[in-house]
Amino acid sequence: MFARIVVGVLIGLAAGLFLSGKFSLEEKTLQIIQGFIGIVAIGFIAASFMFGAVFGVMAVAEIAVGYFAYTKLFQGSAAKP
Repeated sequence: MFARIVVGVLIGLAAGLFLSGKFSLEEKTLQIIQGFIGIVAIGFIAASFMFGAVFGVMAVAEIAVGYFAYTKLFQGSAAKP
């Protein structure tokens, strides 16, 4: 169970990393990476819903926590002088 929580948060962190635009990648490459992250996130959520609605909602929350942790902690500390 703990491993699933960690994986969900890591998916959110990866989504935040690539959606922030910090990488100077070609537009097509960035779209492919974003699509791949979307597929992984949807697969993780769907697999969690197979165990029950509570686990599916937890999966959505884990990804959201990872994404917001990246945007608030990592981007916030980089913007400060």
